Amino acid sequence: MELREATFSNPPPVAPARSFDPDALTRALRIAGAILVVASASTFMLQHWQAGNDLIRYGMLVGQSLLLAAAAYFVGLTMREGRSARTFLALVLATMPVSFAVLGGLVYSQFHFEALAPLPQYATWLAPSPQAALLAVVATLVVLVPLAVVSFVALARKEARALSLAFIAANLLVLVPVRQPLTIALLSGVVLLGLLQLELARFTGRAQLDTLEGKLARVMPFAAPVIMLGRVFHLYHAGAAFFGGVLLIAAAAMWLLLSQTVNTIKRDVGAWLAAACAVSGWALCWTELRHALGSDALGVLCWGLPAAALVGVAAVRATTSRVVLVGISTVGGLATVLIACAFELDTVSALCCIVLGVAVAVWGASVRALLRTVSGSLVALFGLGVEVWLAVQHDNVLRWASLSVVGVLLIIGSAYVERNRARIVRFWEEAAARRLRAAQENA
Repeated sequence: MELREATFSNPPPVAPARSFDPDALTRALRIAGAILVVASASTFMLQHWQAGNDLIRYGMLVGQSLLLAAAAYFVGLTMREGRSARTFLALVLATMPVSFAVLGGLVYSQFHFEALAPLPQYATWLAPSPQAALLAVVATLVVLVPLAVVSFVALARKEARALSLAFIAANLLVLVPVRQPLTIALLSGVVLLGLLQLELARFTGRAQLDTLEGKLARVMPFAAPVIMLGRVFHLYHAGAAFFGGVLLIAAAAMWLLLSQTVNTIKRDVGAWLAAACAVSGWALCWTELRHALGSDALGVLCWGLPAAALVGVAAVRATTSRVVLVGISTVGGLATVLIACAFELDTVSALCCIVLGVAVAVWGASVRALLRTVSGSLVALFGLGVEVWLAVQHDNVLRWASLSVVGVLLIIGSAYVERNRARIVRFWEEAAARRLRAAQENA
């Protein structure tokens, strides 16, 4: 009896009944559908179907954007379901960079600025004629630009104009008929960094753009330049200069993002990483550019001076380690001009010694830094001695003219500082006060 009562008093645990979650179902359906639509559009860049010519196939891709817009209209107005409608409009934006990438292939087939590179068949897009390529561009703009504006209005109404302009401009860049890797890296880098600066200055922290739809709208303009970089990496010969350009883009992006960071450790680590990426990227670019230089001294200058400048720029984002990075930049620049003179005593290397040495000496004197003043003065005097020796050994009016120009510019600079003394002092004090406030906040 006792055993039976114990059994009834402690019944076995019952598994909780699973309830139906319609939100989870609809979310899963939207995500799965979006993945399939984007995958479908992406195959246009990687397939060469045998139905019709390339222009007709491109028309099918643009038609997919129209179909998605029609689906958004149907779901939004007929079914009164806003989330699915916004999902369709986001997919309209997501498929547009693919359309512009394919359109870029059609334009490149007729208006290329360099010799056509051999491409696999699945990546070849040929327009029947130059007129057909231009007609495709006009038709694309007539169809896709209004769709892009409407989509951004639905996803981020208050910033729709800025996002639309950035998105359309970035996609138009894909149409430039150039495939030279270094040129593409330069164009893509300028666009990516411009978009990132726009993101940080205008869109970050806006409540409306912190929603899922707002984040999707903010990321859309970045798709086109990323496709340009991926196209070079996948289809063309990406040499050392291209990878160096990518590293420089990454370093510049990191430098911009660090402006939003208040943590001291993160700023210092980020500044060092940005400096390392920038110097490594420039080294890779220099390995290809140095072959076009005429002398070893010029090669040393073209490597060392930009590298030192990049480290100095990275130091702006550092806090506790800023002095170290500035010191590395200064020593690197001064050492570069001296090493260039050791390779070859010529006018260019001597003039660089004078200009850089005077700049460091004046900078050191303005902040009462004795070591910088002395080291800069010694390098400037060395360059001046080389110039005088070269003038005695070899008659060349360029040396006289270069010294005169530098001297005149220094005197003009002195007059400017004297004339704007109060403004410069106020600017310096305000910058020092901002650094002090940032240090106190981080502490």
